[in-house]
Amino acid sequence: MSETKSLADMAVETLAAVKDMDKGLENENAERHTVRALKQTAELLISGVLLQTRELAYAAEDLRKLHRELEK
Repeated sequence: MSETKSLADMAVETLAAVKDMDKGLENENAERHTVRALKQTAELLISGVLLQTRELAYAAEDLRKLHRELEK
């Protein structure tokens, strides 16, 4: 039976994988530009999603506060 990973575990594994994308890559490697571009794209995607999800968390927090105020 497979174990479901937590969101935190998936995040840590993903960040580690992205960090290692260019590990050991030398200037002599023909694929270096493509690999570095892929890594940069992955980092941009992750940072964008993190910012968006944080905004959702803020919105949820504000909504809960507003709802509590309306209940008074």
